[in-house]
Amino acid sequence: MATIGLARSESARPCQKSELAAFESTNRIGLPNDYRQFLAMIGNGGAGPFYGLARLNACGRDLSRPFPLATMTDALADEELERPPYDCDEYLGMLEVCHQGCGVYSYLVVNGPAHGTIWDGREKFYPTELTFGMCYRRWLERALRVLDNKRLIPRLRVGMTRADVLAEVGGDWKTRPALDRPMRYFEADDIPAQVVLDEGNLVVEVNPWPFISARS
Repeated sequence: MATIGLARSESARPCQKSELAAFESTNRIGLPNDYRQFLAMIGNGGAGPFYGLARLNACGRDLSRPFPLATMTDALADEELERPPYDCDEYLGMLEVCHQGCGVYSYLVVNGPAHGTIWDGREKFYPTELTFGMCYRRWLERALRVLDNKRLIPRLRVGMTRADVLAEVGGDWKTRPALDRPMRYFEADDIPAQVVLDEGNLVVEVNPWPFISARS
């Protein structure tokens, strides 16, 4: 099920300027301006993409050494990845911004040519071409759309057909199999409910997203 990072996140107090200066001095880096302003004015962690924003933490990673990538790892030959500076157990110079699940994170580069940009990855890494501010604004705009679409949930009813759902609420719906069940899940990123379809494409369950139910 899609998530917009509201269900499991709690707000955190902003960082003091002295705290940010100490972090930068200790790690010998300069935080990107948009991320520093967010930490100082909005909060250190809290609601955000996927499972929410991580708190400012080097996580034992050496931030003083540059993040080496300028392109996705898939674009590099195997022999390149086996030579410095790529031949390391963990890439340096980046902060964990949020956890996407299954060990995949979004990282903010704080040292190196890609400074200030977000990269996604686990064993392989991919540039998003987004700054922290762009990434957060994209998430926030979508989160507001999802919350506004809460009003559409009462229109979804057991017994509707797949075509009825599309006609009633619109949206870009996709199906995926339900493991160990002769059913399929029917979901749209911007509509906060999961619909379960039987083998005849009839709706047998309507499940609002958990954070919507908790606030109803």
